[in-house]
Amino acid sequence: MTSQQDNTSRLTLGTRDLVNIGVFTAIYYFVTFLGGMMGIISPIGMFAGFTLSTIIGGTVIMLFMAKTHVMGAMTILGLIIGILMLATGHFWGTVPLCAGLGFVADLIVRAGHYRSRGHNIAAYGLFQLWLIGPFAPLFINTTAYYEDMRGSMGATYANQMSQIFTPWVVAAFIVILCFVGLLGAWIGTKLIDRHFAKAGMVS
Repeated sequence: MTSQQDNTSRLTLGTRDLVNIGVFTAIYYFVTFLGGMMGIISPIGMFAGFTLSTIIGGTVIMLFMAKTHVMGAMTILGLIIGILMLATGHFWGTVPLCAGLGFVADLIVRAGHYRSRGHNIAAYGLFQLWLIGPFAPLFINTTAYYEDMRGSMGATYANQMSQIFTPWVVAAFIVILCFVGLLGAWIGTKLIDRHFAKAGMVS
């Protein structure tokens, strides 16, 4: 068996894999968190914030996939992201959603033997669907969702957001973010080629 075959068929996480998962999960969460913080300034800022974080996150996850050729890496990353979202007050369903989409992303990346750019890009675009998780209560009970927001963010902010973030707008925005994710991942592959592959940081 060649070293390349070994590198593309591993099912056991090693120490380096766990370190990579920890580092890239932290970076990806930080980027996503900053994107969400733009929504605190204004509800409309959430559109710009999540769009930018999805594009930047594409480079983070593409580099993660390039350095971590093992089944389960995206699943664990997704699980941790979900737990962090839960810990910061978001809907509990985000945890299984993140982990589930991470697992699907793992399957897609593995199907491409961890070296297919098309598979990696598609996996990231699909994974970004997890962003619907924090908004799930909006679909379950819109009135209760905004009543709770009035208590935490104030009536003015909640009223502004309720006028913009209707269930259909949120659903459409998340789908659009998936396509933005494809763009972000594609940009990420180009940046990796230009700055990381040439430096020998990825194979």
